[in-house]
Amino acid sequence: MDTSPRTSSNTPLRRSGARTRSARLAGPFVVLALAASLSSCGDDPADETASDPAASSSTPSPSETTSQTPTETPTETPDSDAGSAGNGPIGATGSAGVTEAQLVSRTEGGGSVSEMAFALDTDQAVSDFVVELRNGFGTVVEDAVARVRADNPDATPYGAVVALGCDAPTDVAIDAGEAGFTVAPKLPKTGVQCLAPVTFVVVFAAPDA
Repeated sequence: MDTSPRTSSNTPLRRSGARTRSARLAGPFVVLALAASLSSCGDDPADETASDPAASSSTPSPSETTSQTPTETPTETPDSDAGSAGNGPIGATGSAGVTEAQLVSRTEGGGSVSEMAFALDTDQAVSDFVVELRNGFGTVVEDAVARVRADNPDATPYGAVVALGCDAPTDVAIDAGEAGFTVAPKLPKTGVQCLAPVTFVVVFAAPDA
């Protein structure tokens, strides 16, 4: 029995089978290599930076931040002579023969209203007259008395607290009586409002008898 044909036909079959197994084994390795290559390309840091919007935005430096300084409101300094707009000479009428008097005033100046005028012919008399005055008003009255005395060397200076309030007298009536001189202020008909009472003092010179 001739066995040569079977031997020659079986040899190619074994070779073909060996190549088939090699191709089957190589296929998965090729797929894994391609997957690894694609993965390494996807992990490129440059691509991540380009696709990340947070990385492309710049953080402002402290110098770019504008700080707003609160606007300071100017502080108003209260006027120490508030309520003294009526200071100066005012007209005088009455039986005493006085035609002019000096009006001085000060907000919250203290004192008590009296229609009787006090003779201010000595330094002690002036000190006694201003003892109840406050807020520096005593010094203002002392200066007014000194001016009246200097302007009228042949007369005696007198003073009276004529009003406490908001209205400055427009003039005064000075009359001579048995007890001395009386002073009555004439106030405006239309009153004004103020935050604190104002003390009004009248200083005048009466001729010596």
